Amino acid sequence: MKIKIALIGFGTVGQGLCEILLSKEDYLNSKYGFKASIVAISDVMKGAVYCTDGLDIQQCLDLAQDGKSLEEYGGDCEKGWDSLRTIKETNADIICELAFTDVKIGEPAITHCKAAFESGKHIVTSNKGPAALQYAALKILAEQNNVKFMIEGTVMSGTPVINLTNGPLAGCEITAIKGILNGTTNYMLPKWKTE
Repeated sequence: MKIKIALIGFGTVGQGLCEILLSKEDYLNSKYGFKASIVAISDVMKGAVYCTDGLDIQQCLDLAQDGKSLEEYGGDCEKGWDSLRTIKETNADIICELAFTDVKIGEPAITHCKAAFESGKHIVTSNKGPAALQYAALKILAEQNNVKFMIEGTVMSGTPVINLTNGPLAGCEITAIKGILNGTTNYMLPKWKTE
């Protein structure tokens, strides 16, 4: 069975995910039995395309790389849907919420998460807004709809620290964490010391 994925946002992270899924397709299938199909992409700047049987990801990457709209995608697909329609009406199992988001108010990512949960779809997000501003409420809404709210990509550049504390280290008492915990700080500190 293939996992059907819709991407909300097709910038660096969304395109990077597609590149990994393409290059590791055989490995993920043989090692883990994981098969993924990107069925929809919706990006406010790059356009939107949805095909129930899955998209040709290389064609989508080529369009983005050439600065073209996803709505130039060849094939019998729906085009031009906004993010909420994509979340609610596609046959995706998982919504990868990767849209540009205002960290101060968490939008539009918070609305995207709520729409996905209410539609019975899992969320995987790299956006800090939903995790920082409404984690508890969104986690409850996900549980009420029997779906997952996965936020691992929001911290430490995707280092699996959340899964580590909820899984293999669940019985441990964590009293402190020391170190540089994000890429921005890691970039800034050496610059600050030299000036």
